[in-house]
Amino acid sequence: MIRREESLRKALMIRLKRFVLLALMASALGAGQTMAAPWVRSFVVDNYEPAFYYGGRSGTEEPGSDCPQGTIPILDYKTVLKTAWRTQAEVEKLTLPVSAGGEGEKVISPAMQHRGFRRDIDSYINPFTAPDAGMQQVTGHIAEGFNLDGNTRTGGFISPGGERGIDNAFYRAWGCIMSYRGTPWHAYLSQRANDKMLDGLYTMVVRLSGTKDPMNDDHVTFEVGYSPDHVVKDAGGNVIRDVSFRIVKTEQYTRLAATIRNGVLQTEQADLRLPAFSWGETNRGEVLFQHGRVRLVLNKDGGLSGLLGGYRDWREVYARDTFNMPSGGATRETYYHQNQIAMYYALKRNADALPDPKTGRNTAISAAFRFTARPAFVVDPPGALAVDQPPYPGGDKAMTERRRFLQAIATRAIAPEVRKAEPEAKQQVAKEDPATGKAQNQGANY
Repeated sequence: MIRREESLRKALMIRLKRFVLLALMASALGAGQTMAAPWVRSFVVDNYEPAFYYGGRSGTEEPGSDCPQGTIPILDYKTVLKTAWRTQAEVEKLTLPVSAGGEGEKVISPAMQHRGFRRDIDSYINPFTAPDAGMQQVTGHIAEGFNLDGNTRTGGFISPGGERGIDNAFYRAWGCIMSYRGTPWHAYLSQRANDKMLDGLYTMVVRLSGTKDPMNDDHVTFEVGYSPDHVVKDAGGNVIRDVSFRIVKTEQYTRLAATIRNGVLQTEQADLRLPAFSWGETNRGEVLFQHGRVRLVLNKDGGLSGLLGGYRDWREVYARDTFNMPSGGATRETYYHQNQIAMYYALKRNADALPDPKTGRNTAISAAFRFTARPAFVVDPPGALAVDQPPYPGGDKAMTERRRFLQAIATRAIAPEVRKAEPEAKQQVAKEDPATGKAQNQGANY
């Protein structure tokens, strides 16, 4: 314990010295507009997750107003693995319990990856080649988020405060999935992602500046972005306040005009670029919320609680969740109780904005994320900074899979499975019939 406290003191002294040095350099070089403002308040995010309203009273799985049947249960592999080309005997062999001589995840995972109309199709990269098995979606009418389109008759949700026309179709699509469901900050994936964030996966900071009163100001500048500096925690794992952080402005960064009324900030509506909600090295990066908005409350303890939202490319949402290392599609389905194919169709079905000019199909889905933050010092570095993206084993594979999926969607051509023993030129490529939207002669529903 003594060694840990000594290490903590040293870390704080290093950050304090760096902050003082950066402040002096900024003063010497001429501070920017936000740093020269009459008031500046800065924060480091300590909780970040999808804003999924939980209709149960407690926990993560009980039935509630959001999901009357409760959280979606673990997959029935015998049903999921059944295809036109896979015999019942094959299904029985694949799902044979380990206690009875089966091989468990060793055979289940690769089998889950092949559920299309042919044995050689990678279903995660080409989900439109497998049928939509259906999935329980949110049926409740309460949701956190924003009225992004300004129409109270669309969206289908009412905010907890009574505002109508809330757009959060992402919540409707995935809100009953075990990974995402639970009371605030307690969903399985939220806990994992926040632990990773606070352990150094990435850091997100917020800075506010204005010309009048921090609680009431018509001319506020809101900034959110990535910082290369890790949070500092005390012996109990709590984020220590008033630590300094540099902010990167080349990517994962947004600056918007805002107003504050009685301690509540509202930004203008514009595109938001910021760090993505992430739980692994190949999952982090920049996320784009088109036509986005931010609302946050300045709390009495000096921190803040906020909500951000906008329209996200639903294909990117699927790709970020499905193609990761080591937590890829098969892992998501066997350990997280997810059905990636059903999730693909749920996103596509609920996409509610930005129609493609050629096909008329919506390319984006409304979404909202909540966050809290602790007081900090966010400073401009004396020189340009870049996002720290160290190479990760298997990262190229994850990125390649995402590109292949996006290309398959864009071209309407099935991406052939990559096989080392078979030259790529000999692999078959099935085209989609543009008139029906189905794979030719196979009946796949894109």
